[in-house]
Amino acid sequence: MSELIQIPLINEKLFKLHSPVTSNTDITEFVPYISIAQELHITPVLGRPLADELCRQIADNSLTAENSDLILKIAPALSFYAVYQALPFHWATIVNKGITVRESENSKGVDIKDLAQLRQWIKNDADVLKAQLTSFLEGCRANYPLWQPAGKCEQKEGFDSGFYFPKK
Repeated sequence: MSELIQIPLINEKLFKLHSPVTSNTDITEFVPYISIAQELHITPVLGRPLADELCRQIADNSLTAENSDLILKIAPALSFYAVYQALPFHWATIVNKGITVRESENSKGVDIKDLAQLRQWIKNDADVLKAQLTSFLEGCRANYPLWQPAGKCEQKEGFDSGFYFPKK
């Protein structure tokens, strides 16, 4: 089901509503970064089973009420992470002859230090939004039985690894 994860969990309307970009910005250049941000930052919070269920329901247009609520909780964090991932590629462009900094006739572009600071602010906000998403999932655990966040392995009681370490 790994192809399902390529389905963005949010649409352009939710992205515009929750992202820090202005409403008159052409967001088509941000759309590819929604999937990247989803894979890097949101799927580890949700766990693969829940992420796959959401993608399947979005693809089938069959979101449950609980999962619709979850999508609304995912949207702010995913939007901020998508902008975080996209910013370097909006500042500079990779072309055949190398990498160029984007310039405009009507405005002055930010330098690399300003870009780094802006990305840090956006990431800080995204991290807070991700923590709120995690708190929501913890508070509504009964509604999301597939929730298995990455790195949260339950260790079975009495587990024997098979290794013996003598005490000194």
